[in-house]
Amino acid sequence: MAHTDTAPTVLRITKHAGIAGQLAYVAEVQYPDEPAALVTFTGSTYGGPVVVSTPTLGEVFVDDPARFGRLSPEWVRRFFSES
Repeated sequence: MAHTDTAPTVLRITKHAGIAGQLAYVAEVQYPDEPAALVTFTGSTYGGPVVVSTPTLGEVFVDDPARFGRLSPEWVRRFFSES
């Protein structure tokens, strides 16, 4: 999922709440001419780091997650539109 020329279509986003403010958003995304894939964003309602889990990259930290605002469905959409 290392596409620099085209943004994917975000098909749907599902929220999963954890304990102590932890939450995850699972986004089903599709790049042109590729099958849809699930990408998970895990973070905290209190801010701080966000970890992205993808089928091809494994787990990676988002550099400066605050630039997308608070972790939310809108955060996920901004992440894909700027990545």
